[in-house]
Amino acid sequence: MKITIHRGTNQIGGCITEIESDGYKVFIDFGEQLSGSESEKLPLIEGLTKGDVSKSILLITHYHGDHVGKISETISDLPIYMGKTALEIFKHFETRMSYNRDTNIADKHHKNLERVVNVRTFEALQLIKFGSITITPLFVDHSAFDAYMFVIESNGKRVLHTGDFRGHGFRSKGLLPTLRTYATDIDYLITEGTNINSPNVTLVSELDLKQNFTEQFRKQKYNFVFVSSTNIDRIFGLYHAAKTAKRCFVCDDYQGGMLEIVSNNQEKYSSFYDIDYENIVTPAGRIIALNCRNGEDFSFKGKLKPYLERHGFCMLIRTNEAYKPLLNEYMKMDETKIYYSMWDGYLDNSRSAFNEKLYNFFEPYDIEHIHTSGHTDIKTLKEVFETVRPKRGIIPIHTENPERFLAIFENQTIILLKDGETLDCVN
Repeated sequence: MKITIHRGTNQIGGCITEIESDGYKVFIDFGEQLSGSESEKLPLIEGLTKGDVSKSILLITHYHGDHVGKISETISDLPIYMGKTALEIFKHFETRMSYNRDTNIADKHHKNLERVVNVRTFEALQLIKFGSITITPLFVDHSAFDAYMFVIESNGKRVLHTGDFRGHGFRSKGLLPTLRTYATDIDYLITEGTNINSPNVTLVSELDLKQNFTEQFRKQKYNFVFVSSTNIDRIFGLYHAAKTAKRCFVCDDYQGGMLEIVSNNQEKYSSFYDIDYENIVTPAGRIIALNCRNGEDFSFKGKLKPYLERHGFCMLIRTNEAYKPLLNEYMKMDETKIYYSMWDGYLDNSRSAFNEKLYNFFEPYDIEHIHTSGHTDIKTLKEVFETVRPKRGIIPIHTENPERFLAIFENQTIILLKDGETLDCVN
């Protein structure tokens, strides 16, 4: 067995891992680099973007663009595997983006939609057999819903690829028990290290975040929340916070469709994803999905406006100018607050990921930042390493500072690879 990290040994996002055994290749993730990345152009990769793909497959850990965004550049015959619910969410997102007014953006997402037509789906613990390789997907908590780790086994070697994960989400309590049961006798552990530069940070849990929002919604009558449309658990947390605070939950029809996908697939497993579309008598539990046609501003029309102003609301917003008239109207009222529930680095012009459009959208308003990371902290990394106990070593990826692993995890064997370098797995 051989391990090659084609990209991602010294950057966050855009990681590509290859695990080869007996001529069969398993690639894990193929996404866009994050904004501000300065890496060189990626060369063509045999079995992924050029050559014979009859002995290759591509596994996608989750639907974030930095993990799946370049799939249209793969050879068309390459089999791609993705979680069932994750694929539906990705299609819904890509469909919306394919109508972007920027033709270059729209074209890219059209190509992604064409590429996912024949994507094969899996669920947790559903074995994937490929040549001499057996793959076991393990469900993990992340800011993307339906995310997975993978155990890759062949010829007596076992590798665990973590993808992106965390220990402070709503569904994180199953992380260590899952690893104790299914990630045994691991030789090499390939792990994300997004937050490695923040060793002393204790991340707020999604549960505490939900409780904070509940308290805020009780105090404030009119609440606007900017959050990623695909941060599903955060949005369901907002829904439950609004329900508990007896505020209406308002979103556009695109976001309503996203919630419906998850609810239809997951409500049988947890009441957390059981949402009420039919309750129109009281605000608690009701979802109001607004349909905004192109060129129209969002507004609360007819009987809806006095209803919402009587009960109050939590409304999801994005950087669409159609929201501005509504924000400008309600920000004149004392009982209104805007919350920013994403990484604050996008609003920091000293960072490479600074988003000028986002900054300009919020610049006129007083906003409150309530957020927590979608990635693991150092404490959880230590717990994972101590639980899995890889026999041969730990390979950091998805991090800007892999050398920090050497200093923080002195009792572990840390293997620092460079992009394109191949590790021959020893006996």
